[in-house]
Amino acid sequence: MIRQLSYWSKKAYLVYPIQVLVGAIISILVSAETLNYQKKTYTLLKSSNVLNIIFAYKANKIWPIFFFSLALLQIYFHYLARLDVLPMPISSSGTGSTYLSYSNRRPLLKNRVITTMAAQYACKFLLKNLLLFLSFQFIDHVFIWTGGQCSSGSGTTSAEKCRLEKGKWYGGFDISGHFCFLVNISMILWMELHLFSRFVQAEDMLWVVNKWVRACLVITSVVLLIWICILWITAIYYHTILEKMLGCLMGYICPVFIYHILPRIELLHDYLYI
Repeated sequence: MIRQLSYWSKKAYLVYPIQVLVGAIISILVSAETLNYQKKTYTLLKSSNVLNIIFAYKANKIWPIFFFSLALLQIYFHYLARLDVLPMPISSSGTGSTYLSYSNRRPLLKNRVITTMAAQYACKFLLKNLLLFLSFQFIDHVFIWTGGQCSSGSGTTSAEKCRLEKGKWYGGFDISGHFCFLVNISMILWMELHLFSRFVQAEDMLWVVNKWVRACLVITSVVLLIWICILWITAIYYHTILEKMLGCLMGYICPVFIYHILPRIELLHDYLYI
């Protein structure tokens, strides 16, 4: 399971642009009347469907559960990997055995592993919230600047507040918030799954992966698949092609900054990375 997870999590970044491309092709080949009829007829295609309400509109409440579960797994496995008391036999002969210690890198105190990685994940979590806040500020303001408004009449400039007021966002250039939000939070989890599976294989710790670890990985993967299904509906039935393209592009802001830019900041490296 770990090997398959490592492979698919590495390729996950390709899924979302493909969805936008396929959705664009379908929107060109199928008439708008047909798509609108299907959207109004089938419950699953409506924005008010149960999956969308729970896993999209309330995703910010359930996402931390999966993020911090993976964070705890990472911290626990890094902690175990640096215990001298857990050697692993890698070969044996009639005269004896050879052992590979998991602490074959520079010596680190156990509390150093925990505090450093805890700081790293706290930083990732805060950055995700900050970057998404700025992203949606940009999306909402572009919508308002291009003539959009909320049907509730409150004059709100926030799509989220408009939805809570039972209003509809209409009239402006509406960059896909679904793609921006769900791709960002999905890619963070995909990256964590990739880092975890790669570490487990590199340190030869498959023997530590028990049923509880597998359950955590499976449940996280299922939620990621649900988000992909929700984005298929968005890609085919909602927004213009350009709105979806920009939303998808903005969906890589968090993963690029957190997993590619942040680790290269030398000033922070000793405080956040082992």
